[in-house]
Amino acid sequence: MDEVTIPLLASVSGSIPDLEPVREGATFTQTLFNVINIFVGLGLLSTPYAYRAGGYIAGVALLLLSSLFCLSGHLIVAAFQYLPVDAPRSFPQLGKHALGIHGRKVVAVVAFLELFGGACMALLVTWQQLLILLDGHGLLALSPVHTAVALSLLWLVPMLSVGGFSRLAILSKLGMLSVCIVVTVVYSLLVLDPSREDLPQPPPGHALARWTLPQAVGIFAVSLSGHSTLPALRAGMAAPSRFPALLTAAFCVMALLYGTVGAMGYWYYGSTTSALITTDISRAGPWADTAMDKLLACLLLVNCSTKYPALVLVLQDLIIGMFPSKVATQGQLRPAVLATLRMLLCAASVGLSFAALDSIACVMSLVGGVASLSCSLLMPTLFYVKLAWAELGAARRGALLALLGLGSALMVFITSQNVVQLLAQLGKSKGA
Repeated sequence: MDEVTIPLLASVSGSIPDLEPVREGATFTQTLFNVINIFVGLGLLSTPYAYRAGGYIAGVALLLLSSLFCLSGHLIVAAFQYLPVDAPRSFPQLGKHALGIHGRKVVAVVAFLELFGGACMALLVTWQQLLILLDGHGLLALSPVHTAVALSLLWLVPMLSVGGFSRLAILSKLGMLSVCIVVTVVYSLLVLDPSREDLPQPPPGHALARWTLPQAVGIFAVSLSGHSTLPALRAGMAAPSRFPALLTAAFCVMALLYGTVGAMGYWYYGSTTSALITTDISRAGPWADTAMDKLLACLLLVNCSTKYPALVLVLQDLIIGMFPSKVATQGQLRPAVLATLRMLLCAASVGLSFAALDSIACVMSLVGGVASLSCSLLMPTLFYVKLAWAELGAARRGALLALLGLGSALMVFITSQNVVQLLAQLGKSKGA
């Protein structure tokens, strides 16, 4: 594996795409659907909590971040004109030509961080859906939480023996169905209970702005990330020249979807909004104690359970690809070595996820603040600046450098705030 040619958090936020270009060429509408399907996923479940973290002002932050991430997507496409004609149009190639071998290593490190964070997020969502299905009951002498962890491992560990993605593809298609149901259920709250009478009275309040806004930005970042898949999607179009317009349309749709679902969920549940909207749907409101919350939990459970082993497989290939090509050839590695590597990745992700079980929002925001901002904003901008610097005017140079400074500042604020909150929550857990 000479290059890292895998999607980054696109594997978490949506279905795992086939990166081989479509020979016949996809239409504008088909590619638009593919972009939205890849980007929109687990992050949607936490957008109402992002509004709780930042207040209604978080909607403005979402619009600004969507604009920046859309711009960085355009920069990726524009940077390809500076690559040699025979060079593959991939994200690692941009890094390699912009910063040499170090650029390729940067892509690999960020890919690992984002994918590993995505695996932890998939585990956390899996356990939360199991807790909904268990309805507060454990098995044998185990608590509900330990039961959820044990049950998940009973089928996740055997699935790690899968040698490829093909066996997981069918089940992973349920992800789009679960997203559609989440959107429908959240929108229906306004129709079914416009006065919020099904909530404990008085209904929970709201805030215009809160000091934890950086945490909201981190959640939005992880929800809008997936830029490493854009080169392949553009290559698969019948008319690649229309991709810039398509990219703008896709980010407008995603901003509208995230913004409305987040605002609607926050309007209904207010200051009691949970890290995952499915938790709120199951505990209060018109859909509580109905078959709908259980159906949604089952769909998300299957979806996350297929994403996790897929992410571990990609992490395995990524680690192998960091070694010299002769050593990294999978055919030269014994199956037992690969299986051991997968089990080590599983153990590490399970341990970290269990420690952060009560901090899903912090974990998601931290992944967004560190990995997603790096992959989908900072690296595309840096690579374009490096490759196109000689042709840029003073105004564009200043604007792009300011964008790099803004992205770096956001990373510092988001990371520091989430680390402080994680340490505080871990301290409370130990004290209890």
